[in-house]
Amino acid sequence: MKRQLKKLTLEMASKVIFNSAKTEVNSSCFFIGYQPKLPETAKKLRKF
Repeated sequence: MKRQLKKLTLEMASKVIFNSAKTEVNSSCFFIGYQPKLPETAKKLRKF
């Protein structure tokens, strides 16, 4: 039972993180100051 719960939690977390990364890659910082450079693996998620 514990393993199933742990596996389900990790799967849900990975989906949330992946969707968050896709959103961040396709948007830019609207503040003047700072936007960190993206890793090459994240650039592959771009839509354009």
